[in-house]
Amino acid sequence: MTGKRASELLSENLTRIYGYAFSKLYDKNQVDDLTSEIVYEVMRSVNNLQNDGAFWGFVWKIAENTFRRFLRDGSRRLREVALTEDSAYGLSPEEEYISRETESEEIFLLRRELSLLKKTHREVCVAYYVGNKTCSQIARELHLSEDTVKYHLFKTRKLLKEGIGMTRTFGEKSYNPGTFRLDFWGDSNKYGSLFQRKMPGAIVLAAYYEPMTAEALSMELGVSMPYLEEELEALHAAGALKKTGERFQTNLVILTDDYEKEFVRDTSPLYPRVASSVFEKTLSLLPQIRKLSFHGRDYDDNRLLFGILNLAFMRGYEAAKELSPIGEPRTLPLGGHGWIFGYDNDYAHHHFSGMTLQTWNKSATAWFSSENYRAIASAQLYDHSDFRRKAEAIGAAILGQRADWENPTLPWLIENRLVFCRDGVLSANFPVFDRSVYEEICSLLKEVTSEVAACMIEISDKAEKILSEHAPAPLKEQCGDVAKIHHRLDVAAFLLEELMKEQKLTVPAEKTPLCMWGVSELRAK
Repeated sequence: MTGKRASELLSENLTRIYGYAFSKLYDKNQVDDLTSEIVYEVMRSVNNLQNDGAFWGFVWKIAENTFRRFLRDGSRRLREVALTEDSAYGLSPEEEYISRETESEEIFLLRRELSLLKKTHREVCVAYYVGNKTCSQIARELHLSEDTVKYHLFKTRKLLKEGIGMTRTFGEKSYNPGTFRLDFWGDSNKYGSLFQRKMPGAIVLAAYYEPMTAEALSMELGVSMPYLEEELEALHAAGALKKTGERFQTNLVILTDDYEKEFVRDTSPLYPRVASSVFEKTLSLLPQIRKLSFHGRDYDDNRLLFGILNLAFMRGYEAAKELSPIGEPRTLPLGGHGWIFGYDNDYAHHHFSGMTLQTWNKSATAWFSSENYRAIASAQLYDHSDFRRKAEAIGAAILGQRADWENPTLPWLIENRLVFCRDGVLSANFPVFDRSVYEEICSLLKEVTSEVAACMIEISDKAEKILSEHAPAPLKEQCGDVAKIHHRLDVAAFLLEELMKEQKLTVPAEKTPLCMWGVSELRAK
């Protein structure tokens, strides 16, 4: 809003502002002064107002703040003429208002500063001032010496005095905690429940780029120290935070929304050529593949191409790991080995909804692989829960064994058309090879898998470079492994999506496991 327009509105409504001042002040001689100050403050700040429709709400907020300050500025004069204890007169309305405001503000500030104290400072202070305990009692209960208790009391008083005089502002995470999602890649996931609540995620987002003290995180998150300390301890114990001195910093790579957008922008031109090449080569091999003996060779071209291309993509991923290895899995603080990293969004850039690479049944007589690309979710969405029992049921289907109805996962597998059951005998609704046929198909696809592997390595190298520019310095050494783990598999998804966009592949209308295959080890004997 312009100053000219604001001046016109104020002039037209000056009586309203004068009436506000008149209603607030006991001493009516000060009404003109308060009115003038309100008008001055409005004109001084009006250029900050972006929405003209909010003008009067803006005016009355400034009027309230100006009235409070007007009384505070006069509080010294009011205190100088304060009544003595034997006076017959009570406090004026202004004095009562100032007294209530001052007391309320001081209590608020004291509580704020108490909430920011470190654990030992806070425990000693509360025990002494609230619990009315002696220094010797506190020393016994907290297993400290009396001198240490006295030091903490002295230090606490100093901190409270300094803090009360400070202006502190809650950070953005106090009202907008953001979204953090964890990714785990390893042999035993003990991290699944760590970020089920918002606060741990908000902490690692807040402390990602710069190390922060617990007090600074408390203000940034708008969370009192008693609640924050437990979360910090848990994250530190899990290796998600590292602590240097009094400062915490996130100890895992976060693939941010900004990073993902830059990555896609820089790498998307690479996929069309590779997708077209691997499709044409695989299509030309289809007649040879159909001549081999395996369950599923009679599928239509579209469905068989989905399966064979996915097999080539996963073989390409394995080849890329051999040519450009991922580092040794880290020993994780909560147990197991692997990598943890995350995202500052709700998996918005994911192209997979989970995958199962080479999962064996207990007897090691069959194994399968199932990749849930998001692009085919309407047809195939393999649920990875109850992992071991599903593997047993699918292994039985691969081997053509009788149904074990004691296995609670079997009805779900049948309902979702991953396996069939006829006369009590299970069969797979996806290609099944014996070992020799599987190896022959892999040999036929060797040129395709080499091209996929080269693309995956090129993409992950570019991703590592971009990610290293986005990640804080202490985490740069993790960027290579994270780029290889996350982006090489995404190459398979990008290639598949490119072929679907060009309508070379089509997702069927009914539930169909398009990117799943099994291998029977028995048939090789």
